[in-house]
Amino acid sequence: MTKYTKLISTTDTSTSSFTCYFKKLKEDTLFQMAFHYKAYWKNEYTGNVMYTGNDFVTSSTRDSMATIMSTSMWAQEIKSHARNYKFYSPLITRKSIPLLHDADFINNRHVFKYIGEENLNGAGCYHIRVNDVPENDSTAAMKTLRVEYDYWIKKEDSVPIQYSIAFDMVMNKDTIHQYEKNVLNKYELNNLQDENILTLNSIPAFYRMKEYVPFKNPEPISKDSIAPAWELSSLTDEKISLKNLKGKLVLIDFFYKSCYPCRLAIPALQSLSEKYKSKGLQVIGIDPYDKKEELIHFLSKQGVTYSVLLNGKDAAKDYRVSGYPTMYLIDKTGKIIFVQVGYGKDTEHILDELIKKNL
Repeated sequence: MTKYTKLISTTDTSTSSFTCYFKKLKEDTLFQMAFHYKAYWKNEYTGNVMYTGNDFVTSSTRDSMATIMSTSMWAQEIKSHARNYKFYSPLITRKSIPLLHDADFINNRHVFKYIGEENLNGAGCYHIRVNDVPENDSTAAMKTLRVEYDYWIKKEDSVPIQYSIAFDMVMNKDTIHQYEKNVLNKYELNNLQDENILTLNSIPAFYRMKEYVPFKNPEPISKDSIAPAWELSSLTDEKISLKNLKGKLVLIDFFYKSCYPCRLAIPALQSLSEKYKSKGLQVIGIDPYDKKEELIHFLSKQGVTYSVLLNGKDAAKDYRVSGYPTMYLIDKTGKIIFVQVGYGKDTEHILDELIKKNL
């Protein structure tokens, strides 16, 4: 299969491809199937993922390492990985998601349209479109404008050989578009010629095997610690450092633009900046991931006037950022007086009170 993805955080479409083998496991409660897939990025082999029913194995060409997790020890961890891997969903899920079910055809939230007969990769197909009627909460920060599914069903055997999903949403005056298309380039049913492909013996010999060790997210830097130094470039190519902000109250927000709670926090940060900048508050956004041009366009729509800095991966590591947004309030002496991971309805009020006390 080939997967084309355009995320809300990007303007470009990425392409990845996979070769996958399956065998149904009737009594399995984790994946309901044994599988082995090989992943490719820009036509370059990048690694394997395998589930035998007894073991779950991931491998990557980046470090030539294969990590093995046994179901007897790590069943819950393996289950949590289920949504992380890109399969051709209609063929491997019990409910054939994202295909609809009988009850959906009488639900007025779904609008069906028969587009017509089309030829796709040499196969005659029925092209069907389904639009979900958005149900928006008037108080929600993000509102859905469009959810659209397209399916190309092969006439010969009723297999969906292509499907796409498109979303349009608006949040903080910014229209967001996300799209994915999945293409089944080739398939065979009930014809697994080599069952060895679903055993540990099929892992390429150059991989070094290691047992799984759970990753533990680092705790944020504790209050009363001295904030680590950093120097980064702004969107206007100005060098800004924490050292040069000494004597000011500094509110740092680690964020990236496709992060939903990060977007929720931006109006509050802008409000605090406007309210207290003249009194000595400096609000700083640090983005470890996004490209400059995309970020400029995004922030202009949000009306952001506080400083936003680029290439913040090292700073995020120094500040032990494991979730987004992560906020630190640093007093005039460089000491951390507030830390929060995530954003909630009370965050702005808590920050407002702390800022007033420490200016």
